[in-house]
Amino acid sequence: MTYLFDFEVFAHDWVLVVKELDCENFIVYHNDPEGVGEFLSEITPLLCGFNNKHYDQFIMKAILAGASPEEVKDVNDFIIRDGHNGWDHPLVQECRTWFDQFDLRDDCEQGMSLKAFEAHTGMPIVESSVDFNIGRPLTNDELSEVIAYCKYDVRATEKLYHCREAYLQNKLFLGGIKGISESKSLYMTNAKLTAAYLDARHRTYHDERDYGIPVNLDREYIPDYVFRFFRRITDPAVPDDEAFSGKLEFRIGDCSCVLGFGGIHGAIPTYREKAEKGRSIRNQDVASYYPHLMTLDGYCSRSIPDPKVYADMLERRMQAKRSGDKATANALKLVANTTYGAMLNKYNDLYDPLMGRSVCITGQLRLLELAIHLVAKCPSIKIIQLNTDGIMVSIDDYDLNVYQAICREWQQRTGFELEEDCISEIIQKDVNNYIEIAEDGSTKIKGGLLVRGISQAGAFKVNNNATVVATAIVDYFVKGTPVEQTIRACDDIFAFQLIAKASHKYRGAFHQIHGQRHEVQRCNRVYAVNDARYGTLYKIRQDGGCDKIAGLPEHCVVDNENELSVNDIDKAWYIKLAKKYIKDFLGIKPPKKNTRNLNKLKREAIQLLEV
Repeated sequence: MTYLFDFEVFAHDWVLVVKELDCENFIVYHNDPEGVGEFLSEITPLLCGFNNKHYDQFIMKAILAGASPEEVKDVNDFIIRDGHNGWDHPLVQECRTWFDQFDLRDDCEQGMSLKAFEAHTGMPIVESSVDFNIGRPLTNDELSEVIAYCKYDVRATEKLYHCREAYLQNKLFLGGIKGISESKSLYMTNAKLTAAYLDARHRTYHDERDYGIPVNLDREYIPDYVFRFFRRITDPAVPDDEAFSGKLEFRIGDCSCVLGFGGIHGAIPTYREKAEKGRSIRNQDVASYYPHLMTLDGYCSRSIPDPKVYADMLERRMQAKRSGDKATANALKLVANTTYGAMLNKYNDLYDPLMGRSVCITGQLRLLELAIHLVAKCPSIKIIQLNTDGIMVSIDDYDLNVYQAICREWQQRTGFELEEDCISEIIQKDVNNYIEIAEDGSTKIKGGLLVRGISQAGAFKVNNNATVVATAIVDYFVKGTPVEQTIRACDDIFAFQLIAKASHKYRGAFHQIHGQRHEVQRCNRVYAVNDARYGTLYKIRQDGGCDKIAGLPEHCVVDNENELSVNDIDKAWYIKLAKKYIKDFLGIKPPKKNTRNLNKLKREAIQLLEV
C-alpha cells in the first residue's frame, strides 16, 4: 500500500504524518519511535514523499536507530543547516531497518519546491508560524499547529502524486518489462531506470575528446571556422576545463545563430511573417533526432552490451505507436528521450562522454549543412529559425523544387527523416519565444512568456504566473483580440496570481506596507492592486540587506489564503505588462529615459528599508 509521509523536526519534538493514498485518515506520530516501528513492520508501506531521498528518510532512519528527539534534531541540522549528506551521519549509519520509498521530487525541474507547487496550482500556501529553531519543547497549541501544517503538506504531496501519475505508470511499465519490482522502479530516477532497461554496465572512458567528423557529412556547406571551433576539443594543448566551454556566434542571412556544446540555436529576432500566395513558410523537424543519431551514426553508449538493444527499443516504440499501444509507446519514449542526457552523467551506468558529445556535435553539423545548402541553392529562401532538431524557412514557390530535392538528398544520404509542417504565420521574439500558427489554425507556442500550466515533458514543472497575460498575448497575435478585452473579461482570480519566492539562500522576505517592513513567508501569492499603501516584496540577504523580488508590481497584496476576489485586482497593471511583451515580440523599444535620478531614488528607498 502506498502512504504519503512528511516529517517536521524541532529541538525537543518531532512529528511524522502518514496518510494512505486516496484515503482520508491520517496517522500522526509525535516522539513515538515504537509507533513508527510498528507501522513499518505491520503495514510494510510503500512510502511516497517530496524530497524524502535527501531529508525525510534520514530522519526516519535516525528514529529507527533509537535516536532521542534531541539527536533527531542533530541529524536535521546536519542535513539542513550544515549541508551534509544524511548518509554520513553516525546515527543514520547505525540504522539496520529498511523501508520502501520513492521521491516525487525526482525528475522535477531544479529548484521546484512543494510550496511552489501549492502556489501555482491554486492551493492556499500554508506555512507554520512555529519557529523551527525554538529551543524548548512545543506547547500543545504549537504542536497542534505543526501537525495541521504537516497534514497540509501531505495533502499537497498527494495532489502532486496524481499530477505525476502517468509518469509513475511509465516507470512501473518499464520496470515490469525488466522484472524490476514496483518499489525499486519507482525509487529509481528516469535515467537510472533507462540504464537498467538497456542493461547498461558502468565503464570508465578516457577518450571524451576523440571526436571524429562523420564521413557522409557534406563539408562543402559548412564554414571552416565551425570546424576550427569543434577541433579545439581534439587539441591536447587546450585544457580540459576549456575544451567544452565557449560558443560560436555567426549568421545565416538574417538568422543569428549560436552553436556550442548544448545544441544549435538560431532565429531572426522580433520577426513576423505570414504565408502568402507564391511564398510559403515550412518547418522541417528531424524525427527522433538524437535517438537516431545514436543508431544511424553509431553513437550509442558503449556501456550497453549491444547497440541493437537500443535500436530494438526504438523499433518497438514505433510499432506500439502504429498499433495504438499507448502504454508501451509512452514508456519507451521515456527511454528514448533520457538516454542522451544519461550518457553525459558520470554517475549513470550509461555514461559514455565521447558518444554523448558526438551526438550533440554531429547533430549541429548536419542541420547546419542542410541550412547553408538550402541558402546556397535557393535564392528566395530565408532561414527563420534553426534549433536543436529542426529548421523553419520561408521560400518562394519557384524555389520549392530545388528545396525539396535538397531535403530528399539529405535524408537519403544521412538516413534521417524530415517531418514537414506548412505554417500560416510565425510570430517570433527569439528562438525561445514564438507563436506558430499552422495552416489548419492550430497553434504551437514556446517560451517563458507564453507557456503556462503543467509540463510533463522533460523535467516536471508548473508555471501558472499571470496566465491571463500569456493568454492575452496569444489571443492578440492569433485572433487579433485587444489585450484589454481579454484581461478585463477574465473573472478567474488565479489567472492574475504572481508567485513570489525567496530561496533558502536568503534569510527571509518582507512586504513593504505604509513604508514599514512586514515579515512574510518565503513563498507567496501576490496580486497587483491600486492601493498605494501596499508596496512590493523584498528578499532579505544573509548580510541583512535586501533585494527586490523581480517581476512584481510596485503595489501588490499578499493573498496566501485565497481571500481576495477578482474585483480587488488592478487589471490595468496586467494590461500594461501584456502590451510591453507584445512590443518585445515586435521589436518596439521604449524611448530612452534618463535613469540616473530614478536609480538614485531606488537606491535611497532600499537603504531606508535596510535600516
